[in-house]
Amino acid sequence: MTHDEVRSLLDAYIDDELDLAAGLAVEAHLRGCAECTAWLAERRSLIGDLHAAALRYPLPPELNARISAQQRSERRRVRFQPQWLGAIAAGLIVGIGGFLLGQSWPRAPDLRAELLSASVRAVLSAHPVDVVSSDHHTVKPWLSSLLPFSPPVPELTEQGDALLGARVDYLGATRVAALVYQHGHHQINVYVWPRSAMDTAAPDGTAADGYHLMAAQAGAFTAVMVSDMSVAELTAFRDRWSASAAAIGGASDH
Repeated sequence: MTHDEVRSLLDAYIDDELDLAAGLAVEAHLRGCAECTAWLAERRSLIGDLHAAALRYPLPPELNARISAQQRSERRRVRFQPQWLGAIAAGLIVGIGGFLLGQSWPRAPDLRAELLSASVRAVLSAHPVDVVSSDHHTVKPWLSSLLPFSPPVPELTEQGDALLGARVDYLGATRVAALVYQHGHHQINVYVWPRSAMDTAAPDGTAADGYHLMAAQAGAFTAVMVSDMSVAELTAFRDRWSASAAAIGGASDH
């Protein structure tokens, strides 16, 4: 596909509306096109911001008119028992307030579910990374150009853990770095973000649908490893990753 053809398909690609062949062609183009990759990251960031926004919705005029008419009708019907009016008005206020509050109140993300969902998508994808490299000198600058922080990127090759590359992912509305490693037949997704970016505690030592989640701290960053490895194997990987991240240092928020 040409550059212009891919650009015309990126919106459909974000919404998962492309067939398999077109999706693979777009992903192949993205691996070599910094312009399209940056555009995609910006669009995903915008989508995340919109999902996180505490939107409030004004009461539609027709609903307001219906409520007013109902109040007038109730007043006529129960004029002989005026104490009912207070109860009716209170009920309407509570109902309307509950509806508006439900629309506007930001919901805390289910971090465990978000991590599992992102990992399953990556494992099932034919291209789980956006930048393909085993060299942290390539992966780290690429992530730093798309994120407001510079995460640690341990290579771990000597320990038997192959760094496949990375991608930018979302947990709720928060952009995070997703490092992808391979250990034997197991893929390991390592999600990294500044501790100051989320108030939610990182899930640690939990399991669901055959996957285990294990948290670690690396300087100013939180990391969560997700894999179908056994608990013992993932614990050993976490220890190797944490030790290497502490050794390389130099990770900081922008």
